[in-house]
Amino acid sequence: MYPQYPPYRPVRDNTIRDLGMGIGTYATIALLFLMAVNVLIALWGIGQVYPHMDKHIYLFIITPYIINFAELGGWPFFIYYILLVAAIGASLVWAVAKSLRPLVSELKVEYPKQGHSPLYIIGTVLMAIIAFNVIYYLIVGVAGINPSTPSFSTRELWQTLFGFAHASVWEEVASRVLLIGVPLLLIDLVRRTRNPDLQMRRVSNYLLGGGFAIGKKEALLMVFSGLMFGAAHVFSWDLYKVLPAAVAGLAFAYLFLRLGVYASILMHFGIDFMSVPLSVFPDNYAVTMLLGLAILVWVGVGLLYALLYTSKGLGWLMGRRIWPDIPWERARPTAPVPQNYPPYCPQGYGYAHPPAPVPAPPQVPRDPTAFGYVCRKCGHREATYVDGELACLRCGNKG
Repeated sequence: MYPQYPPYRPVRDNTIRDLGMGIGTYATIALLFLMAVNVLIALWGIGQVYPHMDKHIYLFIITPYIINFAELGGWPFFIYYILLVAAIGASLVWAVAKSLRPLVSELKVEYPKQGHSPLYIIGTVLMAIIAFNVIYYLIVGVAGINPSTPSFSTRELWQTLFGFAHASVWEEVASRVLLIGVPLLLIDLVRRTRNPDLQMRRVSNYLLGGGFAIGKKEALLMVFSGLMFGAAHVFSWDLYKVLPAAVAGLAFAYLFLRLGVYASILMHFGIDFMSVPLSVFPDNYAVTMLLGLAILVWVGVGLLYALLYTSKGLGWLMGRRIWPDIPWERARPTAPVPQNYPPYCPQGYGYAHPPAPVPAPPQVPRDPTAFGYVCRKCGHREATYVDGELACLRCGNKG
């Protein structure tokens, strides 16, 4: 019998890529905590919005001009805010539920077999956008330009909560569902009229997004949606807002196509509500310090991921992977191999098991009517004594 070898994993050298994935994962966990707190703040905001049902809000489409088509006031105004909060909360719960299994591997700094978790993708893209915005406005500031911004500081708290919730959900409907999902549905319907055998997705897949490969038409619609989204911000901000908003819109579109509208809503919510705790706890020094330090960390991590995602985009355009989006080869074991282990098998990244022993031929049952010696192994009738035991002359079996 061959010895039984215990499971053995060769030691794998950690790489810079592993370190980046670990930092991105734990930075995303911190973002997840902030999002959970902000969802609770949005829920608390229901009581803040209720006394203001005399106000109204408009639903709009982007052409890129903002065209209002419905006005909500009174009870519809209040119920609409509740629906916004429900959509944001459901997006967070759904992202966590879909991330549980791969997130376990990511927390161990191991690449998940089924690919990165939605939370990891949302978090790292969000940090990359934050870093891009910081760099962009630093450059604009150094150039001596002072871009105009909406007067958020003069708004009441309930207006801030309502406005950001409205932007997080409705802008994704207007910019991603209407400018990407619906056009993809219409394109595939036209293609099916020419090719009846064309397999289409369900209508809900087009409206909710997720699971789309980035082909030519998807890429064009991503750029179109991002540009429209950026241009629409001119009416509330100024021309200097177009570029960062368009880049953010491109990221939202990517998440919509790859993961679904819940992912773009959650990222939009994460960006817009990031500083909301400062408005809810304006005089709390601890909250200000913790949030400020966290944002600095997210900007630093985001710089790395901005470089990574930029290389991914350029690599897609060039048709090949470029640094740093190049897979690292798995490292060979650096620890000495135990002497009792068989030779290393690089194809399987482990150790080859010894060949299974050749099974012994089945024993021949003894004929109860037979007289004299019969070998139990091969049935031979001739034997000799070896060490006081009968041994078959043919196979050497004793007993």
